[in-house]
Amino acid sequence: MKIVLSETLSYCVGVRRTLERTRRLLADRRGRTCFMLGEIVHNERVIEDLKARGLRIVRDLDEVPPDGVVILQSHGSTRRRYEELAARGLEFVDATCPMVRIIHDRIREVEAEGRLPVVIGQAGHEEVRGIVGQVARAVVVKSPEDVTPGLFAGVSRAGVVAQSTFVEEDARLIVERLRALVPDVVYHDTICRPTKTRQRDVARQTRRADCVIIIGSRRSANTMHLFDIARAINPATHLIDRPEMVDGIKIPEEATVFVASGASTPMDLVTEVVRRLETRGGGRPAPQDGPR
Repeated sequence: MKIVLSETLSYCVGVRRTLERTRRLLADRRGRTCFMLGEIVHNERVIEDLKARGLRIVRDLDEVPPDGVVILQSHGSTRRRYEELAARGLEFVDATCPMVRIIHDRIREVEAEGRLPVVIGQAGHEEVRGIVGQVARAVVVKSPEDVTPGLFAGVSRAGVVAQSTFVEEDARLIVERLRALVPDVVYHDTICRPTKTRQRDVARQTRRADCVIIIGSRRSANTMHLFDIARAINPATHLIDRPEMVDGIKIPEEATVFVASGASTPMDLVTEVVRRLETRGGGRPAPQDGPR
């Protein structure tokens, strides 16, 4: 068995920054409880670690006492959320990813230009809710099929942003479909660079592998996009969120196994998976072959 690792594993810069800041806050706020609205990142192991350090996950500000400290998740928040925090006089720490802040700026610019704001992304995802919550009205689409003449009837000008972890090629197809219906479309490519790097690497290496293992949570949008990209190329693609799951994957002795992870997957989880593969005769992970 030959093990090939993705060029980019574990946390992206934004997630690492958010987690480091949150852990420092939990260590420095002894005696005061820190609350987070929703999950800071979509990975069960990470969340359990933060809970063990004293973080409390809540769904509503009604659950936060007056002396509590609120941490706003990396996926971003709506303008209404900031107004509610101010009205309640609650102390908060904004852990929004810098990449997501840029998307908020862009969609507000689109609205100011008098264009219809269009968000490419998964409706209901925390990041998309935060983006939509920056403007009075926005249309959310996640596939070319969502872009219909009826939905954009009478629209002459539109401005488009994308969820930071969306699939690059899918976003391109959506914009093409939109430009066929709306005369004036401006597209702000807000898919973050680390996301593009991971997606391209997964697509390239999956074509060379006999078996692909994507490590991460099903609740993580960026992880699921990597899985979908790989699965479309190679049916022998597996998504796992616990190390022991790799033991149940049938892998031929001479197979090349490509291992990748989502941007919210801790490195110790990746290391455990690789170690289990090594015990099955994988040897030390090999460097990637071919052009980069």
